Amino acid sequence: MASDLKPLQDFFKNRVFRIPDYQRGYAWGEGQLEDFWQDLKRIPDGRNHYTGQITLEPVPKQSYDKWDEDIWLIDGSNYKPFYVVDGQQRLTTAVILLKCLIDAVPDGGALAYMEKSELVRTYLFRCSPDAGVSRVYLFGYEKDNPSYEYLKTQVLDQPSNSYRGTETVYTANLKFAREFFSKRLKGLDLPEIDVLFRGLTQRFVFNEYELDADLDVFVAFETMNNRGKQLSKLELLKNRLIYLSTLAPINEDERRTLRRNINEAWKTVYEYLGKEGSSPLDDDEFLKAHWIMSSTYARDEAQQFAAFLLNRHFTPDQVVEKKLGAAEIQEYVDSIQNSVKAWYRIHFPEKATELVDEVRCGLERCARVGRGAFPPLMMAALQMAASTAELVSFLDAAERFVFVVSRLCQRRADTGDSEFYSLASKVNQGDVSLKDATAQIEARTLRDFSLEKSKAELSDLFNKSQGFYTWTGCRYLLFEYEQHLRATAGMQAAKIDWEEFDRRKKEQQDTVEHVYPQTPKAGEWPGFEMRTDSERHNLRHSVGNLLPLSQSRNTRFSNRSFAAKKQDNDGVRGYFNGSYSEIAVAQLSDWTPKEVLQRGLDMLDFLEKRWRISLGGRADKVKLLGLDFLEAGVPASGPSQS
Repeated sequence: MASDLKPLQDFFKNRVFRIPDYQRGYAWGEGQLEDFWQDLKRIPDGRNHYTGQITLEPVPKQSYDKWDEDIWLIDGSNYKPFYVVDGQQRLTTAVILLKCLIDAVPDGGALAYMEKSELVRTYLFRCSPDAGVSRVYLFGYEKDNPSYEYLKTQVLDQPSNSYRGTETVYTANLKFAREFFSKRLKGLDLPEIDVLFRGLTQRFVFNEYELDADLDVFVAFETMNNRGKQLSKLELLKNRLIYLSTLAPINEDERRTLRRNINEAWKTVYEYLGKEGSSPLDDDEFLKAHWIMSSTYARDEAQQFAAFLLNRHFTPDQVVEKKLGAAEIQEYVDSIQNSVKAWYRIHFPEKATELVDEVRCGLERCARVGRGAFPPLMMAALQMAASTAELVSFLDAAERFVFVVSRLCQRRADTGDSEFYSLASKVNQGDVSLKDATAQIEARTLRDFSLEKSKAELSDLFNKSQGFYTWTGCRYLLFEYEQHLRATAGMQAAKIDWEEFDRRKKEQQDTVEHVYPQTPKAGEWPGFEMRTDSERHNLRHSVGNLLPLSQSRNTRFSNRSFAAKKQDNDGVRGYFNGSYSEIAVAQLSDWTPKEVLQRGLDMLDFLEKRWRISLGGRADKVKLLGLDFLEAGVPASGPSQS
């Protein structure tokens, strides 16, 4: 294994680089890009900056002979092709920055005395000497990787008849990196660009390692994962499966087919994980859910899914000892490729137009309230031959369990996890029907629901915090009650969008209004002023006093009197023109503790019917609302100073 320390400009002398299929795509984000940029800007005068290691594997002739677009440069101009085994993140970043630097050079300009056309030929691509139609990209991915076309067309700005617009988590990172550097270079003059270019190509130095032919490149790759931004378990698993395909006792045609299928499967996986560029799905959450669904679940192994897959199941010993063959690998690859489509539908049901409305609605409700331990079971359910009615019943049972047990009773976060994970495996394997699984969820809900625990948990919220206002199920209950009022009114148009409602909460904007304000003005709320501080606290934060808003209000509006809140004023929308919940409240002539209690009782009646539980009699419900003092026969005290 030869080693050398050299600047970037030496790496590109008569060489072609490709990221091999077992490598992950581009994974750097803003933190790593900022570090790279700052390192470049801070190189001391007269010094070099050590940038890390790049490990290369020479590409054998039998492999590059199949590179139809590149062979003329490799054989005709004596360029040497290499796979980048380690250091591809740094090298990819350098190439993207080089492209941005070259773009900043005006036509006729130069960097380090190299004209723009020469810069392109040296670092980006070479055109064929004939018609110039064919291009060899000096750095890129293997052709079956979606990043190959994306880098070529969207980063290097070159035409392609093969680009289909496929985007993944990795292509989103490529796009972000280009935008990052373009913004940093904006406004710099040519001498400043020249300094950065010289620093990048002449003073950023790397250790170069060239792997010997007798080294096992797959093992070397896994070993090198200990440096830099670690590979996800999903990325490591892809490499492992490709490695195992080289060990399987099958003919070369079968081996190539299996390797191609692995690459195609992972291409699909990363396409679906990254479909929503601003909200990519986590690699290892998906892999763990798939493992739970496709394995015989055992609680003590739940956090060891990666160890099971990489250290016990998909191992060279398993293949050598013929406990694992090509057929089993192919079956797993098919499963993970199909499952990621269901995983996407679970997380983005509004984008899954192929789902029937009732199923999509069920998935959306689960997303709003929280999916709990159900995603592996959801993934299994969406892939089986279940009827719409069975799917709807299952999703309804899952949503009900999360709301009733996890939100209303505040049971431990892992309540039911083992049972539901085990059900996912059994449903996937056909040992339990979805109908029977649904019945088990319903039975578990009834077993875990406790009216007394609900009373205690909500009472504790009033004692220690802001009652229903800080309850984890509050926004979901308000939203579902809003939908109920809309349906009762026979209206189609929604006045509150959940994503916006939830997003504004995360941004700490006003999305839930206290009708009786948190900081009321003296004299404007006479029905409350005769109550004690603790009673006003409970009235203020009881669910009947909370309104979901169709749009955020400023704090000045929130402190107005009830009569003023109902009307549009000073450019602020009043209750009469707000959500269906606001409109219902606006019909009342006054807002007193009596109205807070009655609206709260109405909402609890809705809760009972919607989630099919009993909250007891009127006294139980009044206690749940934190308002039992209103009906306890205790005389109201005089106003207290607060």
